[in-house]
Amino acid sequence: MYAIEMKDYGDVDVFAEVTDAKTPDIKPSQVLVKQHATAIDPYDVKFRAGVMGTNAPTPLINGSSVAGDIIAVGSEVSDFHVGDRVAASPHLKSYAEFVAVSSKQLAKIPDGVSYETAAAVALGGQTGYQMMTTDLDVRPGESVLIHGGAGSVGFTAIQVAQTIGAGKIYTTASDESAVFLKSFNPHLHVIDYKKESLATVIKDKVDVVLDTIGGKTLTDSLNVLQLEGRLVSIVDNNDDPRVTNSFMKSNGQQLAALLQMVASGDVKVNIAEVAPFNVINLKEFHSRQHVLGKLVLKFS
Repeated sequence: MYAIEMKDYGDVDVFAEVTDAKTPDIKPSQVLVKQHATAIDPYDVKFRAGVMGTNAPTPLINGSSVAGDIIAVGSEVSDFHVGDRVAASPHLKSYAEFVAVSSKQLAKIPDGVSYETAAAVALGGQTGYQMMTTDLDVRPGESVLIHGGAGSVGFTAIQVAQTIGAGKIYTTASDESAVFLKSFNPHLHVIDYKKESLATVIKDKVDVVLDTIGGKTLTDSLNVLQLEGRLVSIVDNNDDPRVTNSFMKSNGQQLAALLQMVASGDVKVNIAEVAPFNVINLKEFHSRQHVLGKLVLKFS
């Protein structure tokens, strides 16, 4: 099969095309997906650079978002069938023509939702959904601070919080991202972190915080959080008892729920660019920084 491998950890030049990679064998609990689209997620960029560690032996196939058609089903799989349009966020392996995926990570793509859109929410969007519905368990009327509101995690989290019925929703952004968020929802309280401090804008302390930045941002967030409040960070930790460090636990049921919200229009997906899946475009997309919207590669 056609795939793009990481020959080592480092800059984008570690990527190389492979035309004769072995098509994965599937376990009884897995399905084989023929890829139609994969997204570029910050996790994948950090993984390639070695920020997430360098323990996994190379060469390997990077990429964490799958969107395509099932072409084979393991003997223990009963909820999915050949021909189903599906999405998932496995750990690695998605920069390839075919991907073996656990059925527990798998969600059917609703009618009207494209492969590109499904790939765009598989990791980042699913993270934002999980943080709002499970880790933070946001309740109607609660005030929320979501950092990095224009990113995939934050943008989805904002919309899920709105659907839940959260009270005031604050988010941080700057420049073009702040303009985008204000135009998306004029009632959203957008804090330009380059010009304003959290404490200056947030007069009444919030009930929950989603931290996607870490460091000083986490510390500053604690100063505007209720004493009984809840803060979840996906990048950092802290000794404060209000803080929990968490990460996305790939789950087909929660991804399916998110995709239904996308299908209904409750969650919008911001895609910056779609390009053909090849090593030139992969290197280009991995090199970009501070992109407003998701970068997606489409398989021919």
